[in-house]
Amino acid sequence: MEVTRDIVIDLLPLYQSGEASKDTRAAIDEFLRKDPSLAQMASQDPGTIVPATGASELERRTIARTRAAIRRRSWILGAAIWFSLLPFSFAFRDGRVTFFMLRDQPESMLLLLIAAVLWFLYARITRSIRTAGL
Repeated sequence: MEVTRDIVIDLLPLYQSGEASKDTRAAIDEFLRKDPSLAQMASQDPGTIVPATGASELERRTIARTRAAIRRRSWILGAAIWFSLLPFSFAFRDGRVTFFMLRDQPESMLLLLIAAVLWFLYARITRSIRTAGL
């Protein structure tokens, strides 16, 4: 693959911030030796090429918040499934099967209420991840 001027301009922010790999730095150094106008532009006015450092920090924070939201959503999904299925489970007591369903255990309505709240939270987090608003 041939390294073009556009590729070098795209890589200059990494090069100037010191985040480029050794091979990338070598390729950019070689290109800048061959193209003195780009080398002069990069050395005289780096602000026109290098994006503001706040942009990369914003990206890092956005990715961290998205990962945390996805992790939280996974835990909520697991809890929602557990609380949704718990009222339909059963136990063996005194030699007979006892279901935890509403007709046998009316207090299991609380479990379904908790499950409904967890499903609502899951849907809300999923929607916030899909939109830009997070």
